[in-house]
Amino acid sequence: MNSRLLIALSLLSFVTGACGSSASPGGTAGTTGSAGATGAAGTTGTAGSTGTAGATGAAGAPSGNQSVLERNKNPSRDGHFVQPALTKTAAATMSRNTGFAASFAGNMWASPLYMENGPGGTGAFFAVTTGNDVYALDETTGAVKWMRNIGSSPTANGVSCGNIHPLGILGTPVIDAGTRTMYLSGAIGTTSISEHEIHALSVDDGTERAGWPIGASTFTSGGLAFMPPPHNQRSALSLVGGTLYVAYGGHVGDSGAYHGWVIGINTQNPTTRGAWATGGQGEGIWHSGGMASDGNGVFAVTGNRTGSSSSTHQDSEQVVRITGTGTRADLFYPTTWQGMDQADADFGSVNPLYVELPGATPSKLVVAIAKDGHMYLLDAAALRGTSTAAGGQKVDFMVANGNMAIHTAPASYRTAMGLYVVLSTTTGAICPSGSGVSGRAVVSVRIAPGNPPTPTVAWCAAMSSPTTGPIATTTDGQANAIVWYMSGGRLMGVDGDTGASIYASANNDTCSGIRQWSSPIAVKGRIVAGGDTHLCSWSVP
Repeated sequence: MNSRLLIALSLLSFVTGACGSSASPGGTAGTTGSAGATGAAGTTGTAGSTGTAGATGAAGAPSGNQSVLERNKNPSRDGHFVQPALTKTAAATMSRNTGFAASFAGNMWASPLYMENGPGGTGAFFAVTTGNDVYALDETTGAVKWMRNIGSSPTANGVSCGNIHPLGILGTPVIDAGTRTMYLSGAIGTTSISEHEIHALSVDDGTERAGWPIGASTFTSGGLAFMPPPHNQRSALSLVGGTLYVAYGGHVGDSGAYHGWVIGINTQNPTTRGAWATGGQGEGIWHSGGMASDGNGVFAVTGNRTGSSSSTHQDSEQVVRITGTGTRADLFYPTTWQGMDQADADFGSVNPLYVELPGATPSKLVVAIAKDGHMYLLDAAALRGTSTAAGGQKVDFMVANGNMAIHTAPASYRTAMGLYVVLSTTTGAICPSGSGVSGRAVVSVRIAPGNPPTPTVAWCAAMSSPTTGPIATTTDGQANAIVWYMSGGRLMGVDGDTGASIYASANNDTCSGIRQWSSPIAVKGRIVAGGDTHLCSWSVP
């Protein structure tokens, strides 16, 4: 253990805090499970149906490649998958792939990934666990192709709060198809966290790349040293322009001297690295869906400041663009940031989306959704605007009521009727009159072009515990839009324009151990979800 870490650990003993509510990562869900049988969805730019980012995908995979190399498929985090086989008519006939037995040891909080040309030149799904195990699983049978353990997983975290034990890999990894490398971060230790390690593994056999792993405790920002025990790595990793971005927040309960961090590492030369950390204590980056990108760095969202309240804004409740290996290039925070701090209404509980909306002014938008139910549409080119902190804000739209209303990973898709953003709510959903849906729900917001754009709640669909993230499929980028999500362990598919049910797996056809805020993926006409100890898959006949 290096001297910096020893100093950090000794300092931590003086700064443990009381347990609060925060953006808790606790909870499970589902019911029984297993299933599956083939491929995955493409990953090139982030354009396509939602007109999202122009950046090449996490791995620079060629057009038409069916790989899913990062959370929600694209750098924009839009969660949109082009699946020609999943017409609305065909989707109504979905069934479980009973011959797919993708089993592994441990609990899975991340979403699965898929690489079409995986180990041995055949397709493979990838699963990671809180026991710090990484699995490559055959796309057809689910058999383990290889398994790698990156180190001991802590049975406690060294601070007074936290409810995930063991605590290993939580955030969804990212894969670089060009170098055939998977990047991931895991907490390392025994009874407490001694380090957060960032690993680079071969997708072919799980071996570690030269120069890796890299310890988060080696990073500093503005004189602040990264202290492993109070930090938690929940947010999905990003790979943009050869730079790996890894975000950190704290544990449930807002305990200890944690900050929000974004670490940047040049993957071609890992010695070129840097970090940005929030100025105030707390202000963590919680969102499981990961940071969005338009090709120029990443957009992250921070949470509430902890400790004494302040009338001076530091870095809480803000959307921030990080470029290079740790430069804060732009930011936005609502005028209500102080009240959000005091109410624990974390902005950073929900990841941002990057979308492009032709006919709108501006047409390139960051969609940022706060825990308290506000959806902000921001000018992606000028988050801060020209005069005030809120200058980049174009729309503030309510989708739910309550300070703890939304913790999710949203998605976006386009149909002939327009651009949609779809999200799940924990409570307080504001739904169309007569929908009969409220509280925990999937909510779809249609955004009409204009100056500014105009959002409207198009439909709501009921959701059972736990609150999971939705995704969307279309057959060609617009047609046959279906929103898919897990509800009480059951797979649900609803019409993207109306919310009408298209498919619902039977009550006795459930996938056990589905964790909150995880999302399924769409692969070669299949929907694949990850739960504790297994993957589950459904497909058309």
